[in-house]
Amino acid sequence: MRQELFRKTIHLSANSLIPLAYLFLNIPKIWMTILIGIASVVFVMIDIRRTRNGWLSKIFAKLFNSMLRSHELEGKLTGASYVLIGSFISIAIFPKEIAVLALLFTAIGDTAAALYGRKFGKLRIWNKTLEGSIAGLIACTIIALFFPQIPNIIKFSGAFAAMFIELLPINIDDNLRIPLFSGIVMYIISNLII
Repeated sequence: MRQELFRKTIHLSANSLIPLAYLFLNIPKIWMTILIGIASVVFVMIDIRRTRNGWLSKIFAKLFNSMLRSHELEGKLTGASYVLIGSFISIAIFPKEIAVLALLFTAIGDTAAALYGRKFGKLRIWNKTLEGSIAGLIACTIIALFFPQIPNIIKFSGAFAAMFIELLPINIDDNLRIPLFSGIVMYIISNLII
């Protein structure tokens, strides 16, 4: 549990960094898209090369192995690559507030669901717990309250969508599917009510 707590603390801080920078540093959408796009390409290239290059693999192992899951150690892309890819796509296609909120749902909701579910979860649904998903939904709902400029129907639908897709046994990394699915739901609903 301590390793998972450490891993999720890193997950929370790293995943929150991009949307909070986008929100508070007032970086124009085009520049944020370019910056995150470049970072995504560079990190994914390093991530792919780490499994094929001896010295890079050793450096990567020293720095990050304690945070990686078993499938990431076996040569699949790390969660960090998916964070960058999910951030890039979200920022590129969604309006700023929706992108920021969808990315925060991933950072905070997914973290809350995982930690609470591991500690207190009893009712298993696929490979998750109902208690974890409810904790994630509560966390997403609280985050949504900090965005009064977004109508309630949009942001709370996004919160529900984030935790619904997190619960489903889909073989796509959470760092990609949560922001994209919740962002799409919020974007569609925002277009329906305008």
